[in-house]
Amino acid sequence: MDSRKPNVPPDVPEPALTDRPPPEGPMHKAEFLGHPVGLFLLFLVEMWERFSYYGMRGLLVLYLTGVIAVHQLTPGVYTNQLTISEYRQVEGSTNGVDPSAVHSQPIYVAVDAPLGAEATGAISVTGQPALTVRRLVRNPAVEDESASDAWVPADDAAGPLVVSGTRGNAESFQHTEMRFELRNPGTETIKANIEIARPSKDSRTYFTVNNAPGRTTVDVQPDSQLSENEQAPVLIVRTNPDDSGRNWKDDIAATLYGWYAGLAYLLPILGGLIADKMIGTHRSMVVGGLTIAAGHIMLAVSGLGDMAYNQLGLTTFIFGLVLIVIGTGHFKPCVSVMVGQLYPHGDPRRDGAFTIFYMGINLGAFLCNFVCGTLAYTLGWHYGFGAAAVGMLAGLGLYLFCRPMYLRGIGEPPEGKGSSAPMFVVLAVVISAIFAAAFHFGLIGTLWSSVVGVFQTKTGAWLVPAAMLGMIIAFCVWFVAINRPEDRAPVASIFIFMFFNAFFWIAFEQAGSSINLFTDRYVDRSFGLFGIEEIPTPWFQSVNPALIIIGAPIFAWLWGVLGRRHLNPPQPVKIALGLLFLGLGYVFIFFAARSVHESMQAGNMIRAGMIMVLVTYFWHTVGELCLSPTGLSYVTKVAPVRFVSLLMGIWFVSSFIANLGGGLMAGQVEAISAGEIKLPWEFGGQANFFFLFVATSVGAGLLVLVTSPWLKKLSRGRDE
Repeated sequence: MDSRKPNVPPDVPEPALTDRPPPEGPMHKAEFLGHPVGLFLLFLVEMWERFSYYGMRGLLVLYLTGVIAVHQLTPGVYTNQLTISEYRQVEGSTNGVDPSAVHSQPIYVAVDAPLGAEATGAISVTGQPALTVRRLVRNPAVEDESASDAWVPADDAAGPLVVSGTRGNAESFQHTEMRFELRNPGTETIKANIEIARPSKDSRTYFTVNNAPGRTTVDVQPDSQLSENEQAPVLIVRTNPDDSGRNWKDDIAATLYGWYAGLAYLLPILGGLIADKMIGTHRSMVVGGLTIAAGHIMLAVSGLGDMAYNQLGLTTFIFGLVLIVIGTGHFKPCVSVMVGQLYPHGDPRRDGAFTIFYMGINLGAFLCNFVCGTLAYTLGWHYGFGAAAVGMLAGLGLYLFCRPMYLRGIGEPPEGKGSSAPMFVVLAVVISAIFAAAFHFGLIGTLWSSVVGVFQTKTGAWLVPAAMLGMIIAFCVWFVAINRPEDRAPVASIFIFMFFNAFFWIAFEQAGSSINLFTDRYVDRSFGLFGIEEIPTPWFQSVNPALIIIGAPIFAWLWGVLGRRHLNPPQPVKIALGLLFLGLGYVFIFFAARSVHESMQAGNMIRAGMIMVLVTYFWHTVGELCLSPTGLSYVTKVAPVRFVSLLMGIWFVSSFIANLGGGLMAGQVEAISAGEIKLPWEFGGQANFFFLFVATSVGAGLLVLVTSPWLKKLSRGRDE
């Protein structure tokens, strides 16, 4: 369940310490808006922690996939190969089908160095080509670059393609944009997969093709079928004028994003146990805050000098990322538990306190992208990472300064314990260092490749998922069976809701991965007001928390009004509405992707409008606000008392699986766009990928809606 949602109970079951009454004293009795001042202190602390977490998350995939900036390279000559692979099999999958021809064009980068005599400008071709690839050059006689004759075919004597300039001076580089035209003199449409080739996993690329650092897929129609206003497809090859990214492939970057987001839900289970049994929520939160801040500092350091693109810098980045994940495990469960510790059991202000507190979460998630995202886009990625560290340290410093006044005695460890807190900081550093070393020497990559290899075999592709699904179903059946007869149906309903909850978040969490990348590459973000020429991509990640801040009180009022009139929808209907609105949101990003694909086919590079992304996020947020009451609050209402804590933990495991699954799904964009993964529909490009979530979300929503009377009966009235 997403941690930004309002009106839900603490992230993990509260420790036994909450049985103690809140400390007495003049400072503890101080109130603001009818609540202890300590609540607003925790509000600010959580706001800054979420500022750092969501600030990093909004940048992560964009940073990992960014190509190397040529002006940051050390002096020398570098070479990339633009490859265009032809496939005659347009309909269906190209998986396992060798290309009928491959065109290869060398492109050189010369940084403070002369180009060697062996450099060539010729396009080499292997196989039996059906396409003609023509290199275009800028027509100096036409000032308007968008004019149809602004780029004209180069003559046969054109020399090597070379981008040259002075290290450290991005403006000194010349010929940073190149174009190629694809002509099809034949009679059948040819599918072309275009990319900057990577001969090995360590190969680096310095160019994007049609704004994408990875593969671009184009269906090249015969010239005879082009209408009067259509042009042959044109490839636009550009350098990165900004800061170097890590040059990862999209699928690997999305996988790391999934682990990062998923572990933010898994590790708090362990962090909550450590706080409960050993060091208390106060010390655990400080441990988490310091570890998170240290992680962001490492991310900032990883971009200094040559570390911005070398292996040492990448290892440092991974080290920092693991620190953040471990720190989040300590921090995340403790702040919300401390909010609960401010109030005695039965205090009617408690629900309102959590509503206020979760507004802090959304405020941090809203602000971070404007600060971290702007710094990353204007000054460099690592200024954005460093700003996240400043935010975390600011929140922690405020907490430590004000705690003696407003939170003294809150979050203390069990009797005689707590001295081991520094050990967990050291332990976090040691674990992170070991993981980073394993990554540096290729052990993590080898292990992950082995796992992926199992799933890519004919047997593993179906046997392993089937075995995993079978074990999950068997566990659910066993767990339901061990309950008392009157508890079995409610427990079964929890597992069913967990399934659809995970289903929802796999699709919803594309916001930070596949939708984020689509927005960055294919959405027209030009603005032209208040001195802002182009809106930084991370700003779009603030749309959802802004709508949550606005919409949560409205939905709370709406459910209340409907409840008083006995019209409040049951939980299954709210789940169905959440899934249906989610699918509706994907309709808009689907049409945006479809329009981009069609423009590429027509020889243009017309980007989608921002409104399509904004409307997508609007409906996704409406879906979130409908579905959010079915989370931990539902578990606390219907679960047997003796299994509440365990079922809460299992719910977080399902959220971990959902976030990891969302990252793995986002990694399939290129394969689906290229036709390597066959789907029942063919809309072209990324439209195929996004329509998958239209179909599955709407389908699941309708299924829940149809079965809602039966699902309602399973709760046996305990959710009312």
